[in-house]
Amino acid sequence: MAEDFTSLLIAVSVLLGPIILALPLRFWWTFRVGNQPEHVRYRSWVRQVLDAGEPLSTRRQELDHLARGLPIDITRQGRIEMDVLHPLKLPHFMLLPVLILSPLVGLIGAILFILLFPLILVAEWILIDRGLLAKIVDLVLKLMHWGIIGIHRLDTGVREEDAMVEHMHRLPTTAFLGLFCYLIVSYMPLPTWLGIAFTVLLFLLLTSVIVIVKAASHGELVFADTSQRRLQPMERLVDDILAPVVGLGLLFLLSRQLFLTQIGASNSVFADPIWFAGIVLIVLYSAAAVAIMVEISFFGLRSERVRMVFQNQMVEKYNPMLYAFTREHDRMELNPLRSLKDHLDADEQHVEGTEAFNFEDMLRTPSTLQEGEDATPPKTPELDSFTGD
Repeated sequence: MAEDFTSLLIAVSVLLGPIILALPLRFWWTFRVGNQPEHVRYRSWVRQVLDAGEPLSTRRQELDHLARGLPIDITRQGRIEMDVLHPLKLPHFMLLPVLILSPLVGLIGAILFILLFPLILVAEWILIDRGLLAKIVDLVLKLMHWGIIGIHRLDTGVREEDAMVEHMHRLPTTAFLGLFCYLIVSYMPLPTWLGIAFTVLLFLLLTSVIVIVKAASHGELVFADTSQRRLQPMERLVDDILAPVVGLGLLFLLSRQLFLTQIGASNSVFADPIWFAGIVLIVLYSAAAVAIMVEISFFGLRSERVRMVFQNQMVEKYNPMLYAFTREHDRMELNPLRSLKDHLDADEQHVEGTEAFNFEDMLRTPSTLQEGEDATPPKTPELDSFTGD
């Protein structure tokens, strides 16, 4: 009995290892981003711009001027902006030890990635080139009685000196999905080799679809649920669905398996809790290695093409309007800017910073006057005050 309890404690310690290692990495990242007073001040300025609903490009010159005055170098400036837009939390740092363990799990991850990449290309052809994803979106809109609009992305104009932050922000979805698939299949009455094969197949199929959906929805498209007064960014829908299912599922499955091993009710090859905990870490870090390879290869090379094709399909079918969702104190406004088609054609990601502020932009700018309040004309200056006595 004492030996079983000791084995359980060792297994729990092994499973808690990634969390323990993540804590110093989290403190290191805070130091790397910047925790000095000037860094905190610049972070608050970036947060104020985002809270107002304005893209960073509209305040680019002002932010650069403020950064130079603090002073903050361009690299740290971009790092702070990326950290505000894509904050890294404890689950992200739990996956970083894969870089240290890469000789061990890198081979497994490389083999899985070689199998995964052709499936990603097949999923891209089916979902994007054949228009299946657009048809699924059309079905969702009809069933849920939603509309579709565009809302200006706030990360337009962000400094990308530390663009890997955005890639790291997407890692947990793929990594924890791999572990979730493994734990689900491990409860099936399958031979060991067949269970491993089914786990790999399920993980590769789900990952290939999720990768394409996340790449396609990474844009301005937003679901508008007017009956529930809710806006749902399309790119967040996958994470909002998967996060609670995978998160709670992992806690339940891990706890249940440890309990079964403790009472001796587990007849699988993972009846030993220490062996089970070690396999869990290998699966987790192997899936994380696959996620890193996907970020480097697919999101670095093909994601932009997937996004543009899918958005053009949405534009051709729905011709949605692009809105600016802004806030000034307690007053929020949803202002139409232009059609999303015009926005995509203009490629504002490169042009917006050089566009002149015209009369239409002035009309769209929120007024400081309250509703019903009349504007008072300027007072005529007293010229006598400028003349000598």
